[in-house]
Amino acid sequence: MDIIEYIFDLTGSLICHQLPDRSLAYGDMVLPVCARDTGIYAGVFTSFVFLMLTRRLKAQKPLKLAAAAAMVFLMIPMLADGALSYIGVIETNNTARLFTGLLFGLPIPFLLVPAANFDIYGHNEGAVIKRWYEVPLVYLSGALLAVMLLNGVVPYIAAGLIFVSGFLLLISRLVYTILARTRLQERKRLYGFTFLGTMTVLSFMYLLSEYVLQPLKNMFAI
Repeated sequence: MDIIEYIFDLTGSLICHQLPDRSLAYGDMVLPVCARDTGIYAGVFTSFVFLMLTRRLKAQKPLKLAAAAAMVFLMIPMLADGALSYIGVIETNNTARLFTGLLFGLPIPFLLVPAANFDIYGHNEGAVIKRWYEVPLVYLSGALLAVMLLNGVVPYIAAGLIFVSGFLLLISRLVYTILARTRLQERKRLYGFTFLGTMTVLSFMYLLSEYVLQPLKNMFAI
């Protein structure tokens, strides 16, 4: 258990301040990242699982404008909650952080997948969302997961795996999308460069955290 907790906490340190009072817990074990980051990566995880189960990771057709606009609009509350709380205009709490983070994370896979696969010269018939009820279904699934996390129902290891999976899926998909848009079309090369690019990004994040962010955190006792 100690090695698992160390891996989770090390991964969390790459992107989060990890303040205990702003983090959720399972029993007496604090989750690897704060409530807001937990929500973001739980949302990313939920949407990617949906796309994997429906075999749409190669979807080419973007969201319809109304759906995309609604999803992007629902990302705004997290930005507002974070900004206004940091400047002291409002007081927020872990429930608000978790659910606004969830709303921010849920749309990201639906935007990234067609961004990587869209062919400006093709027909792009594979839709990332095919039926109207799929969007509320994904959001309800994410909300249920968030409620379970908030109430400490999800075991520590499962919650940590959700965060780590969401985090790695996001980083690797961002790298994949950038490489795919460079027209590096041969699949084996694309996957290989995606792996190398992901490792490079994670290494850079580790060095930044270890030698810049963590010393600053200790200096100012953040």
